Amino acid sequence: MPVDSTAAVPWITRVAALLEVAGDLGARANGTRSPRRRTALLGLRCLAAFAAKQFDLFGEGFNAMGVLDPDPRYPADFLLEATGRQVAFDIDVFLRTISQRGDATTTLTMRVTLDLADHLAARALAPAIRHKWIEETAVLTYFQKAPTIRLLPYAPLALIGFDLVAVQDSTRFLAIAHEAGHHVYRQLTINYLTDVDAQIEARAAAPAPEIWPGWLLAWHEEIFADVYSALVAGPVAGLAMQAMLMAGLPAALTRDDGDHPLPALRPTIFTAVLRRQAAVAGEAAQRQRLAHAATALEINWRTCAAERQVAATFEPADGAASVALGDAGVLLEQYVGALLDDELGALVDDRDHVLWSDGVDLPQVAELADLYAQFAATLLQVREEVLPELTATAGGRQVKVMPQTVGGFGGERVIGQIGDPDLDRLRDGALAGERRLTPAAWKAVFLAGDWVTEEGGSGITPIKRRVALSRWPRRV
Repeated sequence: MPVDSTAAVPWITRVAALLEVAGDLGARANGTRSPRRRTALLGLRCLAAFAAKQFDLFGEGFNAMGVLDPDPRYPADFLLEATGRQVAFDIDVFLRTISQRGDATTTLTMRVTLDLADHLAARALAPAIRHKWIEETAVLTYFQKAPTIRLLPYAPLALIGFDLVAVQDSTRFLAIAHEAGHHVYRQLTINYLTDVDAQIEARAAAPAPEIWPGWLLAWHEEIFADVYSALVAGPVAGLAMQAMLMAGLPAALTRDDGDHPLPALRPTIFTAVLRRQAAVAGEAAQRQRLAHAATALEINWRTCAAERQVAATFEPADGAASVALGDAGVLLEQYVGALLDDELGALVDDRDHVLWSDGVDLPQVAELADLYAQFAATLLQVREEVLPELTATAGGRQVKVMPQTVGGFGGERVIGQIGDPDLDRLRDGALAGERRLTPAAWKAVFLAGDWVTEEGGSGITPIKRRVALSRWPRRV
């Protein structure tokens, strides 16, 4: 049966339109002098080549080529539509990164803000690169209505969106550290070879380890991103989080969305990280300043919560019995401690990492304003750092991140690759007619990590990982 036989426009025509846009723009990379623009255009070149192979595989693999075993739950028209939406979403983001840096379409303040955000995002990812948690990665930021991260399997590039208000409110930059944490988490946890059925079934049916309640495990990725941002930015990350939470409705503070940590408890994550940083800091003065910041942040949040008359319990989104806020806070602190003991321990002990804020002199709320001044000083410093960019190599057949981070690895792609050798072998073998792919295999290629499970692009509900990085955080 032909693909999308009832569609007004054949799939091959729709695909050609997307590939033409991405390909024509990507071909302009060699003709631009702007390193930032070149990075975006090379990203589009990689997208066009990658997407062409995806479309060829799923457009013909069930029919003329006959290299894909069918699964009636995931017909070809669905696979093509989902892939097409993701390609269009990525093109849209790349266009934003380009147009928002153009003289004719932006203000000088916007361009300066983006340049600063680029430098800050590169610094946010640098510790993860240095510890080999992620490969060498270039980064482009862009203005977006809400902070977000785009995950690109086909290029060593992170696209981070942040709030336009940052043109006047530099504290909005701090969301970049959190989004960088998501990038690190996804790079560490992607399971390319687990098919979509298994992931969905695992999410719906697999029992959670008894050591942690389900409502807490559901927050795992967001907790990781918060912990990472605190480890990178220091106490100012906690202060900015409190400001964001206080801008919401009081009733929302105890509303569990099944994804993010409960707002009323979220500041606990940052103070728990600060306590650990204070315990291991190299100098006594630094340990005291971090400890004072943790105390001041705790006092400030208790005051804010009292003013808003925060309820003493909350209802977990998974339907479990109501939980006392105090008990949940204790569990959350233990969970953060487990992450710091395990996956993120190397960054806790990293003497080479310089926090974006270093604490306060006294354990008083009035001292917290100084954290913003410290962050402002960091912003002045990062402007002097060299940004990693995508560069074409091997006669234009590959891209590579340059300059390389000391101690880093990877950061290279053959243009058109998925980014995982096993998946590239599966796809290339099928396209050459040399192997037939089972549903589990071609679904892994379709997911390309979790490229087509991202919210807003494919229309597929993202698969929320209910697993830790290498194992469940251990509870001591």
